[in-house]
Amino acid sequence: MQVIEINTYAKVNLSLDIVGRREDGYHTVDMVMQSVSLCDRVRVALNDSGQIRLTCSKPHIPEDGRNTAFKAAQLFLDVTGLPFGAEIHIEKHIPDEAGLGGGSADAAAVLRAMNRLCAEVLGREPLNTAELLYLGMRIGADVPFCIQNGTRRCGGIGEMMVPLAPLEACTLLIAKPSLRVSTPEAYTLVDRVPDDGVRYTERMVRALERRDLQAVARCMGNRFDDAMQHQQVQALKLAMCRGGALNALMTGSGSAVFGVFENMEDARSVLHALEPSCEEVFLARPVSAEEAAI
Repeated sequence: MQVIEINTYAKVNLSLDIVGRREDGYHTVDMVMQSVSLCDRVRVALNDSGQIRLTCSKPHIPEDGRNTAFKAAQLFLDVTGLPFGAEIHIEKHIPDEAGLGGGSADAAAVLRAMNRLCAEVLGREPLNTAELLYLGMRIGADVPFCIQNGTRRCGGIGEMMVPLAPLEACTLLIAKPSLRVSTPEAYTLVDRVPDDGVRYTERMVRALERRDLQAVARCMGNRFDDAMQHQQVQALKLAMCRGGALNALMTGSGSAVFGVFENMEDARSVLHALEPSCEEVFLARPVSAEEAAI
């Protein structure tokens, strides 16, 4: 059967406000997410066995039902009732446990790929975009964004999305320290630390509308970053800003930090300086929804 390969793009949070908590315990957010060129590569093929087989280039990544890409394939087959299995291989480049949405991006890619592959057999895609987004929400809060990508304001638990003016061309330096962050623990800490009514997202939306990169940098903010104040994260932010970044911020619940640079050479210089002290360091650029859809 046909094979599809898809780039699965990481995301960064240009802003992240936590605005409430639902009765089921989930927190509600108001945030701006941006796709970036750091990506995994996911290869998907259908099979006739009815079984899902997943492999990954990183040996520590689970290859069973604990993997979000595996969950995505299983949910797709369960919902559509189609008599197929899937062969999935993930060439992993996005750091895990970093707040970069790598697992969500892989799951989104599997949903998109299986929908397209089934169209080759059925003559039509079994699920429309709204149905794919609903499945994504059932897998993880960031999966709907990773299905559509680009620059978007996301609310609710991440599933309510509005497209925004794209981030202006720039260089993004992404650094992953050795620090490991548990998302549930991060939310617990945020609940203990008052935010004093500080909100970042509305200002970020206005800055993007003005197509003003320096204003975007000034408006960056992350409630997790404010509450957690991890020493390694703060040191990375300081190093990036001293090296020429317009601003730097932790993404999601961490622990990766990204800096926004107008000058690529400044970003390269800081990258070389940070390499000895970080697990992984990357240069990236913003990715539009149109580019990600290819």
